[in-house]
Amino acid sequence: MKNKFIVVTMLVLLGVGAYAQSPRGYVITGKIEGLKGNVIMRHMENGVDIADTVNVTDGSFVFRGRIQEPADMTIIFSPEARFQKVFYVQNMDLQLVGKADALDKLEVKGSPVQDDYAQLEAQIAVYRAKVMEVYNKAEQARTAGDTVQAAALQKDADKMYRGEMSVRKQFVLDHLNSFASLNELMNCISAENLDESQAIFNKLAEPLKKTTKAKEITERIANLRATQVGKGYIDFVMNDVDGKPVKLSSYKGKYVLLEFWASWCGPCRAENPNLREQYKKYNAKGFNILGVSLDSKAEPWKKAIEKDELPWVHISDLKGWQNQAAVQYGVRAVPANFLIGPDGKIIARDLRAETLNAKLEELFH
Repeated sequence: MKNKFIVVTMLVLLGVGAYAQSPRGYVITGKIEGLKGNVIMRHMENGVDIADTVNVTDGSFVFRGRIQEPADMTIIFSPEARFQKVFYVQNMDLQLVGKADALDKLEVKGSPVQDDYAQLEAQIAVYRAKVMEVYNKAEQARTAGDTVQAAALQKDADKMYRGEMSVRKQFVLDHLNSFASLNELMNCISAENLDESQAIFNKLAEPLKKTTKAKEITERIANLRATQVGKGYIDFVMNDVDGKPVKLSSYKGKYVLLEFWASWCGPCRAENPNLREQYKKYNAKGFNILGVSLDSKAEPWKKAIEKDELPWVHISDLKGWQNQAAVQYGVRAVPANFLIGPDGKIIARDLRAETLNAKLEELFH
């Protein structure tokens, strides 16, 4: 029984910590027939975007480094081959094998975590193919003039598309000792499924719960609980475009829309004209906007404010996705916002376009 316990324990640990096998870190060797130019490898570590570039020689290249935990990295082939792929790296020897004219079939060998993730990719590909089949049928019905059938199929396809998250959740439940499950669980968490997300987290293998990524998950769940509608706002201080500190609590007694956005976010920029119109309409009646940018560089942030003619106060710590306020409010996608009332309570969240306009009309008329 003792030997059996040791074997089981080692299997669980290998699912999480096999990256520690090589004290020299990881070595990623690429051999891609016909590849030219250079290759970029990017990943996030401790909130910092790390990028490394190497030149390709006769289709070959090598990346070396060391990571604290398995990490999902993005490899970008440029300039001739405009293709990128996400895969998991551990402190082990990995091989990338393929052909420049078929990079979508690129093989990644040597990472047990990547092997798990490849299973999910295959499942998602099959699921999306089924979704596209329904979308195509909807388009065929639309072309044939059958608007009723087209609308029904479109509705079915949209529902299926949203259901992709269930595939990812099931992957986590089927791989409770795989590091790949941590990212998938993180991406599944929303303000609407906190209890479910916590229950899934509780089922993870104990070694996984001790990782940095697991800590981020628990913090995200806690932050989302703290910023639900009806809860009080979380105060913070951040510098404006002139470097002057601005406190969220300075808006107490007024309505304020805490608007998370970024200069590079297309949907954010598309919503700005409507925000500008609503601000002009209701500002004198006590409505304010506090723009929190998830930019990492000041110049594009300031240019976007000027170009979009946004007259309200703008703040940022220029830490990208690690923006202090974004982390506190559980923001992992933009645009996102929180409407806070004069009493400091969160009235609503993620109001866009007509839903925002209707809410403001309700409050100020």
